Amino acid sequence: MSTPEDASAAAPDIEIELARGERVIAVAEFDARSIIRYHYFGLVPISILIVTIPLTLLIALGYRIWLQRVVASWSAVLTNRSLHVRKGIWNKVEKTIPLEKITDLSSTEGLVMRWAGIKNLGIETAGQSGPGALVSLLGVVDSDSFRGLVLDQRDHSSDGRASDESDAARMHADGGDSTLDEIQRTLASMAADLKRVADRLDDDSR
Repeated sequence: MSTPEDASAAAPDIEIELARGERVIAVAEFDARSIIRYHYFGLVPISILIVTIPLTLLIALGYRIWLQRVVASWSAVLTNRSLHVRKGIWNKVEKTIPLEKITDLSSTEGLVMRWAGIKNLGIETAGQSGPGALVSLLGVVDSDSFRGLVLDQRDHSSDGRASDESDAARMHADGGDSTLDEIQRTLASMAADLKRVADRLDDDSR
């Protein structure tokens, strides 16, 4: 995983469109070698027989080339507002997940994953349809640190939004008090004008 300084330096090469005021916090790196080793486990059943070992080696070679291309198409970029995720070679999928929508960032490490040395991060959001994670990130380098960065940035974003809402409410209240003061001054001025008119009418009637 790139540090915030490295992420800022690499920002021009990131193929995402940043909104005004949005800045890159971190860029996830994927451990392609460990991800390939994890998927190789599925080839174990067909390598049990001696006659199938050459076929297994041939499949493993093609599998490696394909998985390298697949992993190279993955990206996950954390900004101060959102988590941008891209996947796919032919069918490209891009998701921009606002940080305030993230409810949980689970970390899964099964037996085979532990053997391969990787974890799977599952991103769950508020309002998503169906159970399970909306987006999964498999094999992020130093996944625990990246998970902590996302959660910290989410909490920071929520605190900032709450502070902005509090300031807006206070400004609205201050504006309301100013409006009431102005109305009171206007009414007092009108009352004084009416009193002067009444006094003048009394003088004229005499």
